[in-house]
Amino acid sequence: MSRKKVLWVVHYDDVNGFLESARQYGATGVAIHTDNDVRKAIDVFHAAGMAVYAWRRPSALRDPAMREAQGAVELFAHGLDGYYVGPEGAPGQATCDWDRPGLADLATSFCETVSSAANGRPFGVTSHYRAMAQHPHLPWAAFFAHATVLLPLACWRGAKGKVGHGDPADTYATSIRLWEAAGAEHDLIVPMAGELDKVTAAEITAYAAKATSEGVEDLHFYADRPSVKAAVRAAVRNA
Repeated sequence: MSRKKVLWVVHYDDVNGFLESARQYGATGVAIHTDNDVRKAIDVFHAAGMAVYAWRRPSALRDPAMREAQGAVELFAHGLDGYYVGPEGAPGQATCDWDRPGLADLATSFCETVSSAANGRPFGVTSHYRAMAQHPHLPWAAFFAHATVLLPLACWRGAKGKVGHGDPADTYATSIRLWEAAGAEHDLIVPMAGELDKVTAAEITAYAAKATSEGVEDLHFYADRPSVKAAVRAAVRNA
């Protein structure tokens, strides 16, 4: 099985340092939060033979959301290989809470703008692995309608400890089941592993094995941080 391995990152101080980190993981591509200089990263990573994707949890307010969408359009014009949008719930925070009624039109406008600029390149959606069971009012259908890949964040351990049953294979399977229940097309679902600084090498191996058993070729890992153990980096490289 020929695998694409995408390493996600929230922030880095030096693009060349991040490139070296991505090489340590054996990544074939990186997903970079748009707070970073993605345009510069495209040049650096393309020269190294790696794909560059951008990602963002966009504002749930129209003007800043559409500014982000237009930024994605400009990055595609510069050679971006794909874009992932990450709507989440944030109770009481109108600027970033997508788990509210009445946001389907904004989701559609955002997705139409970005997916049109993608012009066949990947346009993905990522969010909580429990989908509607976690965020019942998030406009899932509007986001799914334009996606070419669906990336539930199937973490089994985070900053507060165990997520779900704390088992990579169980979380993987649960994410597929619940995203399908929210209307996702099965063949588009590619659950994402993480958080890399909270998991073990054995768990990364179990995640990759579950992907194989589900017939999923691509692997996504959230997220690169300096605190990720060398054994975990090696497990990602060997996955």
